[in-house]
Amino acid sequence: MTAPLPRPMPPPRIAQGVPPALHRAAAALYWRHFGRQILPVPVPARRGIALVAAAMRPGQALVALSARGGLVGLVGLRDAGGGFLAPGPGSFVAVWGRAGGRLRHLSTALYRPGQGTTDLVLDGLATHPHWRRQGVARALVRAAMAEARARGHHGLRVEVEARNHAALAAWRALGFQPLPRQRLGWPWTAPAHVLRLPV
Repeated sequence: MTAPLPRPMPPPRIAQGVPPALHRAAAALYWRHFGRQILPVPVPARRGIALVAAAMRPGQALVALSARGGLVGLVGLRDAGGGFLAPGPGSFVAVWGRAGGRLRHLSTALYRPGQGTTDLVLDGLATHPHWRRQGVARALVRAAMAEARARGHHGLRVEVEARNHAALAAWRALGFQPLPRQRLGWPWTAPAHVLRLPV
């Protein structure tokens, strides 16, 4: 006797901005996916999550919510006004104190941002592990396309680590097309893939 197939989850609801009650969950999800890119040296997860929570700009994100209002995915947004995380030293000082925070913030000067663009940049897309392959990423990208049009952008852009072949394939499956690689991120990382989707 075969086991019944799991029923698909109901589609998530997409909302603009991270609600205050979900800041901690958003910080944990974002750190889980992108912590290695945020800081050049390993730190305990609780510190990393606290850093993301302190640096978060909630309005620069779209969130995917379950039927019960739980966070199942998010995508950060970056434009000329900045991205999902504030770049200043304040969040580092909040987590590590004045001396330790400023020292750790100084290390981020080594990080090379992507080239300027008039596109809306997807500043990291993260899906809760239990919600993978449930259409969350696709729903967030569709919402980001609408957000880009509303803000007057003509395209979406993503930056993918050169060695992240799974993410590259996923973005290609969503319709993004590769642009020339760029040197961005930490100095020791390989050139990143940059992909674009017209809106």
